[in-house]
Amino acid sequence: MFKNILIIGFGMIGSSIARTVLKKNKSIKIFAFDKSPNLKIRINKSKLKRVKVLKSLNEIKDQNIDFIIICIPMLQYQSIFKKLNDIDLQQTIVTDVGSTKVNIEKIYIQKKYQFNFIPSHPIAGIEKAGLENGFDGLFTNRYNIICPIKKSSKIHINKVSKFWRSLNMKTEIMSAKEHDKVLSLTSHLPHLISYSLVLTAMKKETSLNSKLVKFSAGGFRDFTRVAGSDPEMWRDIFLANSSQIQKLTSNFISELKEFSRNLNKSNSHNLLTKLKKTKNVRDKIVKARQAGKFIPND
Repeated sequence: MFKNILIIGFGMIGSSIARTVLKKNKSIKIFAFDKSPNLKIRINKSKLKRVKVLKSLNEIKDQNIDFIIICIPMLQYQSIFKKLNDIDLQQTIVTDVGSTKVNIEKIYIQKKYQFNFIPSHPIAGIEKAGLENGFDGLFTNRYNIICPIKKSSKIHINKVSKFWRSLNMKTEIMSAKEHDKVLSLTSHLPHLISYSLVLTAMKKETSLNSKLVKFSAGGFRDFTRVAGSDPEMWRDIFLANSSQIQKLTSNFISELKEFSRNLNKSNSHNLLTKLKKTKNVRDKIVKARQAGKFIPND
């Protein structure tokens, strides 16, 4: 297995990876590279003193890094890819945690980058950003989608898959195109709807707006939790997978209009039929044990 792991972008996801790896294996060394100010101080305060901070990516060879995990906003990939390609990484495997894959695969192939890249996406997260909010139970029983590119080595794919499984994840192989299509429905559109709903509520008259916080019911609170996610990260995701999201947005608007027509006609039967269908989907998610809450362990 990997001995020296570098995490580029040491936020909530990156620090959660570090916490989980260090808890399970005392011999693995974890390195972090991030442009955030006072990174070393913040890492030490977060009980991650075993994590060493690299001041430059040029230190990769000196530290014998054999596995790199990219955990940065989507629009920063091109810059990091270029820097990694300028380093001899023949003995190193690179993966990522990005929420879109088609655009990343396109950049890698078009630029003819040579480092060993196996794209992956752990389907896990919370709305809070920053390394202080990471925790070691984040990945337990969640899925990780691995999206190999044409030149990907089976040995490298298996090593990346084995790594994610060591964090108690389930792994699935999928093409980049299929990944983006699936995630646009299960993740990207729900986030877009959440942001839109909160903005809609904010635009109501002042008298109602002032009561949003005080009288927030469970449904609205759940939407605000999702809408409380990292704005920069989600801007990048929306832009990176815009074509798939736009298609689904049109479908969603059509479905909303259908609900509106049923309400206007007081069509009780149609309303109940639709509501029952959605409940069935929720029941399946719960049965698959993919509906649990994330509760930090420390």
